[in-house]
Amino acid sequence: MIELNPHLLLSSEFAEELSSSPINGTKARGVYNPMQFVLRLREDVHKQLEEINPGVSSGSISDDQIQAFSTYLHETIHWWQHVGSNFGLISSLKFPAQTHIVHSDLKALLNNTGAFKSIIKFDSLYPENIHVNKVLNYWHDIEFAGQIAFDHKRMFNIANNPYFDCWGHSYHIMWASAIWTLGSTFDKEFSFLPNIKKWDEGFKELKEKKVQGFYYGSPNGIPPIGTKAIFEGQARFSQLQYLSRAFNGKGDLNDFEKAGMLKGIYVEAFDLFLRIIGESTPSKADDPLIGLFLLVCDIAVNPTDGFPFDITQYESFVFLNDPGYRFLILCQMIRDKHPQLKSIIREYSKEEYVAVSAVLAKSISCFSPYESANYVLHWIKKENIINELLQQEVLYKYSSENLPIRLFFSKFLRFQEDKFKYPQLFCWPGMNFAEIKGNTVNLSEVYRLFEKHKALFIDDVNGNIYHSAIDNYTEKQIDETFNDFYAWNASYDMVRKWINDEGPFTFNYEWLTSKFSRDQMRQWASNNFESSFGVSPDEFKIL
Repeated sequence: MIELNPHLLLSSEFAEELSSSPINGTKARGVYNPMQFVLRLREDVHKQLEEINPGVSSGSISDDQIQAFSTYLHETIHWWQHVGSNFGLISSLKFPAQTHIVHSDLKALLNNTGAFKSIIKFDSLYPENIHVNKVLNYWHDIEFAGQIAFDHKRMFNIANNPYFDCWGHSYHIMWASAIWTLGSTFDKEFSFLPNIKKWDEGFKELKEKKVQGFYYGSPNGIPPIGTKAIFEGQARFSQLQYLSRAFNGKGDLNDFEKAGMLKGIYVEAFDLFLRIIGESTPSKADDPLIGLFLLVCDIAVNPTDGFPFDITQYESFVFLNDPGYRFLILCQMIRDKHPQLKSIIREYSKEEYVAVSAVLAKSISCFSPYESANYVLHWIKKENIINELLQQEVLYKYSSENLPIRLFFSKFLRFQEDKFKYPQLFCWPGMNFAEIKGNTVNLSEVYRLFEKHKALFIDDVNGNIYHSAIDNYTEKQIDETFNDFYAWNASYDMVRKWINDEGPFTFNYEWLTSKFSRDQMRQWASNNFESSFGVSPDEFKIL
């Protein structure tokens, strides 16, 4: 039996939208925001972490420090899910893709029609403008895909939206636009990235044949779970495994349930997993069933059909790429074809990961995350432009063109390098962050990898965001990259507001820093926007 402190444990769901600054004074202990790329921790968690090194033996740190680090690990896993998984990369690129793919049409609108806001309001007043139609259709296709993937219950409202075509079309556009964004930066001829120029014919044929999910008005069946629940289940059960190991196996699932850690969205995926495979809840955090559950989560969020490999089955594009469907089908395969896998994960080793992931991936006709990472490594070995990018990552000095895409993709590539070498660490991180006999990765190496792959941007006790990669870099390098990254980030946000938000532009960027006034942040965002589009937000006519 262990004494758990809920004040240090109960992290919040990761936030898809977060405009507030620090989370101090809120119920959340930690949160990760995928649009802002920021990991936030509450002040009390920060203070517990200040004096510890997460790579030292759990015996040399206090119980409260162990629990605070478990929250930090939970939120770091959310960063890994976005920067290190195939679906995470595609969905994270939706924000820059929504701006880049419509940039020329936005410029054409300014030149031909003038500066007005919002574009969606303009469309209701003056329909049939070709540039407006392209902007709204592309933007909404990408937006709907991301919304549906994270929470499938949103389909019920989205299906009635006049800008919604069909699920397959939205997924096609989100994948293609994300790859187009990468291609325009690294591979304009699509010589190594999937050639999205060849995709249109395949999806057009599905539409003409009225294959379900690929034509306007198609009925939409949805899986019982979305990516958000998978992400939260993956992070929470990894956190529980860490706590159990750090407390020398004293904590079981009953203790964690009493502490309020096993309810709501944090157990939706696990409960579904158990229900489908016909098993009851285990008592121990290191039970083989929990290891299998975390591996199913890992495979579910790493689709491979369309990225990094090319499309092999157009008619199955949604089923093969939607994490919720993948999770559901994987559980069914365990129940119907591979029940022996329920008890096979005991050592939490690389060998177990590679063997079991290969069986499960083959059962749903896709490549495993291990095979996917190996395929990406060939880009690093063979493509000069990728090596140039990784050299920029080493020097921490990126080309200014499309800097956020360069920075984010370089971190994805580095993650694949280490995930191929240590897949067990990133699938079962909680089993590796305590110094216990039988660990498959040396603790000092675990700490090095954790530091290498920690979230790019973290807040401090005052809620100000700083760049976590401070070692081996000059203050000038860090400041330049940080400032350029968030200048682009603010421009993406301003474009979202221009397209979709009625009324004047808002400038709620106090979440970024408390060092400057609201007026100063407004001027900063306005200048960034004007440098991109040649017109100040103040010059827009509000419809």
